[in-house]
Amino acid sequence: MLARKITRTRHTSATDESKTVCKVRGITLNYSASQLVNFEKIKDMILSKKDDETVIVHTENKIKCKKIDGGVHLLSEREDKTYRVSFLKRRRLNDNTSLPFGYINAR
Repeated sequence: MLARKITRTRHTSATDESKTVCKVRGITLNYSASQLVNFEKIKDMILSKKDDETVIVHTENKIKCKKIDGGVHLLSEREDKTYRVSFLKRRRLNDNTSLPFGYINAR
């Protein structure tokens, strides 16, 4: 969903090397996931206006806490997360901006 928070920062070191860091809430961005979900991919998904385009991130050994038999256990499980563009609470305009549903332009 696009409702997840996405942040992108660019860091420049003293030797003028720039590094871009993209963080997506709800998805653990290890090396393989960052190859699938990055700022350019998200930007392309939004600008293409295709509602059926999805990216699935597979994590083989996600560590989770689960309550079993009254106790808490750490388990390692496989996890799949689907990332897609979603405008459930907003409407998209032709100039690629969005407004909340029910918004009335004050004149």
